[in-house]
Amino acid sequence: MLDLFAVLIRHFFGRFFDNELVSPEGEMHSSIGKIIALLVSPGMVCFWLLPKYTYLSVQPHRVFEAGSLSDKLFFLTFSVVVMGFVTVLEWDALFPDRRDFTILVPLPIRLPVIFAAKIVSLCAFVLLFFATTNAISMLFYPLTAVHPGPSFLDTLDGIRIHATAVMAATVFVFLFFVAVQGLLMNVLSYRLFQRASTYVQLFSVLALLLMLLLFLDTSSLLHSFANRRLLYFFPPMWFLGLYETMLGEPEPLAGCRQIALRALAAVVTASAVAYLLSYKRHVKRSLESEEIFDVVPSWLSSGLSALANRLLVRNPLEQASFYFAAKTIVRSRKHWLYLAAYVGVGFALVLQGLVGAYSRSGGLAIGKPTPTLLSIPLILSFFVLSGMRVIFAIPAELKANWVFRLSEADGRKECLAGVRKAMFVFGVLPLFGVLLPVYIFLWGWADACFHTFFCLVLSFLLIELLLFRFRKIPFTCSYLPGKAQLTTRWVFYWMGFAVYAYTMASLEQWFLKLPIRMAGFYLLGWAVIAATMFYRNRMLDQGFALVFEEQPEPIVHTLNLSTPGSW
Repeated sequence: MLDLFAVLIRHFFGRFFDNELVSPEGEMHSSIGKIIALLVSPGMVCFWLLPKYTYLSVQPHRVFEAGSLSDKLFFLTFSVVVMGFVTVLEWDALFPDRRDFTILVPLPIRLPVIFAAKIVSLCAFVLLFFATTNAISMLFYPLTAVHPGPSFLDTLDGIRIHATAVMAATVFVFLFFVAVQGLLMNVLSYRLFQRASTYVQLFSVLALLLMLLLFLDTSSLLHSFANRRLLYFFPPMWFLGLYETMLGEPEPLAGCRQIALRALAAVVTASAVAYLLSYKRHVKRSLESEEIFDVVPSWLSSGLSALANRLLVRNPLEQASFYFAAKTIVRSRKHWLYLAAYVGVGFALVLQGLVGAYSRSGGLAIGKPTPTLLSIPLILSFFVLSGMRVIFAIPAELKANWVFRLSEADGRKECLAGVRKAMFVFGVLPLFGVLLPVYIFLWGWADACFHTFFCLVLSFLLIELLLFRFRKIPFTCSYLPGKAQLTTRWVFYWMGFAVYAYTMASLEQWFLKLPIRMAGFYLLGWAVIAATMFYRNRMLDQGFALVFEEQPEPIVHTLNLSTPGSW
């Protein structure tokens, strides 16, 4: 019996690393080492904090504790966000699914044994990522942040307190998502649960990214008494209160310790109840429900498609690539989550800028165009379009690309045109359709329309730049994770983003001061768009072949000196 139980634990634990998003044979497997290094690296911050705590060690105890709050909050926030991301990515593996039940139920294995093995594997999974994320900081941070006076036993107690507080925060976020999934699973039908899961995952990715990037402004909020109440909505702050009370120090915000304990008790109870309710009910519902959904387009989508066919994508080949890209993004949860991660970073940067301006000035002048407000659509469009370009390179179902290979002939140029139009229609127009009425309400028609045109021109140029060497039909080419060289080129990407979003926003503010400047930009904008289209069409007219198999960069680059005509 123990051997069977151990086999079930290994099976369920292995399922965490074999899903749609992270698979041993998938595209992301080669990045596992980089992911582990990324999770471990924040612990190395402890060594960078040595000069800070060397200085604080000679300060009064009150100053020492105040200086350590932001560092403690960093470790709590990082642990919460990492565990949250991992749990969201492993959403389908939190409970036994249809495949598990189909394989295991016919076997002579009792359901209590199956669920007990699943719970043990969940605990092991949490401990694995907790240890990976916090092993270094759990040991070295209490040793680094030591005020002169405590004994060796006091230092060991500091290690225990740090580990307990961070572990409590990690368990909270993990069980929170387990409880949410259990609630949806037992309230909704199987079909509605599958549909709702996608939206819950998207919203969760956005919320976690916001939490991580908004942490950068928590230190200013900690010392701004007028806005400190905003931190009551920041879950790591609850566990910072627990951390401080365990150390015998006053809470940074009154009542956070009590909130942390109640929240932890609530998610433990809710997740336990969810598993008990799922004991037999989820088995029956998952086995009896149909897994294939009938996708019937609504009257709205049919009308919009007819309008797009009449005005935007008249060529059949443009229509093919246009709708294939759009429907794949909508229906593939994997690509949805990747795109949501990029969009979440954009929203987080926007919200961080607004919160930072609000915390510094106590209010934001929204009645006039400021760089903070002007940069909002530029930030969002940059991450939306960059995210679309990234997911275009990740195949949806690589073995099915034979359909495109067999039909590849003339018309490759039209296929790429459909890709550009898909990025513009689904990545740019909805964004500005939402923001334009807001800007009209705030600034009036003239400034709002010029601002929209200014951002549309930049978005169009960004699309052309992102697709400059793109010779593929989205989602149909094999993927090489390291070819983009993000780890070595991130500085250039960040500089490009800064110029696109912040420098252009400041330039636009200068344009808005005089109408003649706006007129000059109109002429320059149309000229740049026309030149870009001319250059792109000239390059494509030289001939090219669509790429379906991505090739790695050669280790040795030859000079082709023996090729006729090379001299």
